[in-house]
Amino acid sequence: MRLVPAALLVSMLFNVTATAQSPAPTSESPSAAPAAPLRTPLDYEAVRLSRVVDVVRITEDIVLDGRLEEPAWQRAPVATDFIQYTPRPGDPARERTEVRFLYDDTNLYVGVICYQEAPLVVGDITQDFNFGQSDALNLVLDTLHDRSSGFMFMTNPGGARRDGQTFNDGELGNIDWDGVWDVKAGRFAEGWTAEFEIPFKTLRFRDVPSQEWGFNMTRAVRRISEQSNWAPIPIRFSGTRVSLAGTLQGFEGLRQGRNFNVKPFVTAGESRLRIDGEMQTTRSLGRFGDYDGGFDTKYSLTPSLTLDTTYRTDFAQVEADTQQINLTRFNLFFPEKRDFFLENSGTFQFGPGGNLLPFFSRRIGLSAAGTPIPIIGGARTSGRIGGFDTGFLAMKTETQSLTPSNNYVVGRMKRNLMRSSWIGAIATSRASTFSDYNLVYGADAHFQFYERLEFDTYLLASDTPGLEGSRQARRFQSAWRDDEFSISGQYNEVQTNFNPEVGFVRRGDNAQYQGQVSYQPQFRNNDTIRNLNFSTGIDYYRGVSSGQIETRAQEATMGIEFDNNSNAGFTVTNTFDRLLEPDRIQGIRLAPGDYEYLGYGANYSSNNSRRISGSASADWGEFWDGTRRSLGGSVSVKPDHHLNVSFNYSRNNLELANGATVTNLVGTRIVYGFSPRSFFNAFVQYNSSTREVSTNIRFNIMYRPLSDVYIVYNNRQDTSVGQPVERALIVKVTRLWTF
Repeated sequence: MRLVPAALLVSMLFNVTATAQSPAPTSESPSAAPAAPLRTPLDYEAVRLSRVVDVVRITEDIVLDGRLEEPAWQRAPVATDFIQYTPRPGDPARERTEVRFLYDDTNLYVGVICYQEAPLVVGDITQDFNFGQSDALNLVLDTLHDRSSGFMFMTNPGGARRDGQTFNDGELGNIDWDGVWDVKAGRFAEGWTAEFEIPFKTLRFRDVPSQEWGFNMTRAVRRISEQSNWAPIPIRFSGTRVSLAGTLQGFEGLRQGRNFNVKPFVTAGESRLRIDGEMQTTRSLGRFGDYDGGFDTKYSLTPSLTLDTTYRTDFAQVEADTQQINLTRFNLFFPEKRDFFLENSGTFQFGPGGNLLPFFSRRIGLSAAGTPIPIIGGARTSGRIGGFDTGFLAMKTETQSLTPSNNYVVGRMKRNLMRSSWIGAIATSRASTFSDYNLVYGADAHFQFYERLEFDTYLLASDTPGLEGSRQARRFQSAWRDDEFSISGQYNEVQTNFNPEVGFVRRGDNAQYQGQVSYQPQFRNNDTIRNLNFSTGIDYYRGVSSGQIETRAQEATMGIEFDNNSNAGFTVTNTFDRLLEPDRIQGIRLAPGDYEYLGYGANYSSNNSRRISGSASADWGEFWDGTRRSLGGSVSVKPDHHLNVSFNYSRNNLELANGATVTNLVGTRIVYGFSPRSFFNAFVQYNSSTREVSTNIRFNIMYRPLSDVYIVYNNRQDTSVGQPVERALIVKVTRLWTF
């Protein structure tokens, strides 16, 4: 059998774990002595029900300084006794954490004391810092108390800020949501503190006199590789599993007020683009007519439903796309990075992603090549109406050259059932001034039983002039997921004429059958190894129109995760591909026919909270009618919490029957945080496939919450002729006004 090497590696890994010894505590982790383990398995539901803490109403002022010196903090009940999530699920946390809550007419205040013998780790202090590289806190608030959604507020000992939203009981998240709130961190001899101030205007909650919210907090202590939660969560779920959150009670008479925000912006700059061999100025800094502006607004229609509007939407500050090398025959996926579309994006999420998205916001205001198409404006409502989570989006783009103006409309509705199940529906529409249109509509459902058994399904249809018949997409998946063992199977079909023009399809005209089994044994009493990972799966693709098998891929993976957060893995893949007509990979012609090839892959990632960390990967073996050798890696250097320098490199060497090619992709990023409110970010990348060097340099000052000054420089250089393709220097100023 061609997967014999996989079996040999499995045997080797079992031999390693059988002889592994617990190392002596090191001076780097003086608090590494483990707490006494629990004698019986933890009853997570019983502990959740016992996790109740009161919030205290106050009239005195709280000075946000991270010191927790006001007498009111001493009157507040304490939430403590955190439970480990890793590395010893269910055991008491080694380091003590205390959380207190206060509130007045306008704000919620959260005070946290983090006792810590281990030295502090502060990875960086930039906005949206990397949670996995720092000692950190994540405050999760289920303000609607629906046990399905919530807000996240994160910080580290350097006072960095990160926020986000969680949906579908932690299965989906939106880390790009930005809210008005603040936090200050402080340090003392035995650890560090954090003091949060969260305006009620930032949150969504029910309009009732007395309220209870779901609450949980995650704490990370990187020196001992520990992550713990106040309300414990099984290792098979994410830390944002709000159905398992505790209860924050005692709110009386909460009011959001008008909660009306206006955020105008002004942009100016110089842009030059190569057209017909000549660099031509498209915007010139300094002339009044080349300045531009617009605004965004936000208004709470109800305490749980928000209206956002935008006029002359501008995304000058957005980071450039990271380039990719495509070694497949199918479409590449580039993630959304524009703020307006990222906020509340989880509301419009449909299905698991991957091969098919019925709604993909990059279709609005961006061409297929990623070139911006001006957006005149639009509106979005999101939130809860009755028992339904709802989202509605309408946008209009300008006419540009041969591209007509388009109107986009997206509607999404979902009803939660039981604890972690739901049913929903979605509809998308694109209509242009040329009278052509595209519609997609469908329904989906997710059911979970016993917190382990899951069923997912959806059915979609599209309507496009000129495309008749075979216009559906459908999916059914079932899975059993435990802490150590999981098994899943799914069926996906994208019919020949299914056409989601406001969505994304990586591979169309196919029916996919997939099965996977994985086993992750946990080593709760081993101070070296956290868990192993053994998995195997098969993907089978049949062409809908051809009726023939087109791809079959069998994969076996063996991996190991160490207690210091490093990990390694090895994969063997046996692939069969059938081409019914000629195709190309990186410009090399592939003739019609059947191909079967065996490939190998290995990867390693070190502990990314260290000052110097990195990762490496290698893929080799047969590839179509030839061979492939690929290498990739990254190195990150963090001299202190202000500076982070990273370098990424990948190389692919293809030798096929009809030709050979070598591709290189190189990228360097420099991030410097002057303070938690001002940052410098420079990103340079080279892609040998396109022979372009692209540069994106951004400087950002947040002079008040959600009010910024951006200075952005973009450049694309064609290395084949040594000439620039595009250059731009842009200044953007935003100012948030709250009423």
